[in-house]
Order: sequence, then C-alpha cells, then structure tokens
Amino acid sequence: MEASGSRIVTYGKEYAEFSIYDVADIHLLNRGVSKSHLIKDIERINDDTYSLYFVGGDYADWILPGDKRFDPESFDEDVKVIDLTKLGAKVTTMIIDYFKPIRRKCLGFLMGNHEFTAMNRNSQMFVHDAICRELKVPNMRFSGFTDVYFVHEPGFKAGCKMIYSETPPEKYTARLRIFIHHGMGAANTAGGKINKLKSLVDMVDADLVMMGHCHEQFAKSFLRLTPNHDCSLINSKITMGLITGSYLRTYAPGFTSYGEIKGYAPTTMGATRARYIPATRVLTVENRADGIGQGME
Repeated sequence: MEASGSRIVTYGKEYAEFSIYDVADIHLLNRGVSKSHLIKDIERINDDTYSLYFVGGDYADWILPGDKRFDPESFDEDVKVIDLTKLGAKVTTMIIDYFKPIRRKCLGFLMGNHEFTAMNRNSQMFVHDAICRELKVPNMRFSGFTDVYFVHEPGFKAGCKMIYSETPPEKYTARLRIFIHHGMGAANTAGGKINKLKSLVDMVDADLVMMGHCHEQFAKSFLRLTPNHDCSLINSKITMGLITGSYLRTYAPGFTSYGEIKGYAPTTMGATRARYIPATRVLTVENRADGIGQGME
C-alpha cells in the first residue's frame, strides 16, 4: 500500500466540476477486449479540461503459454507467434501508446492481480515500474492513498493544471482524500461485490474509495456516525465508494471465454467516474452506460 503524496490541481473556473475516472481491468491480449470502449474513454478524458484518472490495474491479461489458464482461442488475434518472445515489451509499448496522450491527467497507476501474479512468478516486476517511469506517473502498485488539492486561481489561463507534490499547498479550495485498490475476491453476486467495497471503506479513512476487479459498476455512499470534539453533537462522516467497470467482454462471438464457462454475469463496459465540485464540496459517484435508447437510423 502506497502513501503517494499530494496532487495539486490549479484551475480558473470557480464552479468547475472535475471528473475522476478509474480506468481498470482492460485485460489487453485477451480476444474479448473492447478496444473501442477503451479508446472512447481515453478520448473523453482527453477532451474534458477537468478530467483526471487512475489506471486501476489488470491493464493486461498476462496469461501466457505455460500457464494452466492459457487458451489460444482467447488470445488477441493481432498478436503473432513471434511476439511471444518479447510479450512484456509489446504490452509495455501498447499501454504507453494508449495513455501517453493523457499522462498529465493521471493521478496514479496501479497493477492488478494479473500483473502481480505474472510479474512475480517470472521475476519481471520491473515491467510495471518501467511503464510508470516512461509515462512519468505515480506508481501506486496494488493500492494506495493520495490527497488531491484543488486550488482555484481566478484568471488562470490554462484551464486546469495538475502537478505531483510531496507537500500540500499553503492555500487551497478543497482537499479530496482518495483511496484506490485494484480489488479482490471472486463474488458473482451484486451483494458480494458491494460487500468487498464495504470492506475497503471500513478499513480506511478517505473521502472517496475506488476499486475494480469485479468487472461491474456500483456506486454507493457509506455513512459513519462521529461525535464532535467535546462529544456534545453527533455528526456523520460520509465516504463515497465506487466499483469501476471493465473492458473485457464476458460473452463475445467466435470463442468461449473463461467467464462464459463459469457463468459469470455480463461485464459492465467502461470506466466509472466520480464528479467533484471543489467550490461546494459536492462529491457524486455514478454508474454510466453508453448506447442507451434507440436512435433513428
């Protein structure tokens, strides 16, 4: 678990609303990955001046020949046999190419259980470190905290700018303490997944808790009663929690996935976001789905 310091976000629009995404469970190298959803989310983040994001781990599948889970039918059709000799380098290049255009908006870069298992088994943990170093983003490993300080500066011309810092700013409009974890467990029910999120919320002191791994979107507020300094008044502390979606389709044509065999629920596609207005200190966590409703052809 990493205590990754501060992020200082300077902006000029007084009532700006910031979107904070958890882009997780991409699972590159799997044939079921929806690259179009990933590209669309990256473009959305790039086009929005007030968007920030984490990469929440499992950015690649890392199930290689020799692994008992390896299924050649489920492997990315764009990967050639000769690529297997340098697969770590290929994935590294792919991830860097995807996220380089938005690296200045990155709050932190995590690994997931797929990265940890494969890299630990093959003594290649340096691959994750190299990706973070090349992108110049904070390496938060499997989980960690960060404090995001929002500093409103009237007349700020650049719209919004974020810097990494080991120390907080002297003055700020609002501070948002975020805890992010890749996620854990194998729950296949809505209640089981929410319970995993609740276990993280109960474990930490944060304003926003984000996790992935479940391949489904959930958002919930959690309240805890706390007395004031002299125990004369009872207040409530609110922690907002979210579970982000994935880019790996459970059910896709042309091959049979591991999730299909196990009867897992269909995946909720794309990244979940939290929205925060520093001026009013309003934090919203949301579920989102694309392509809802029918348009005229």
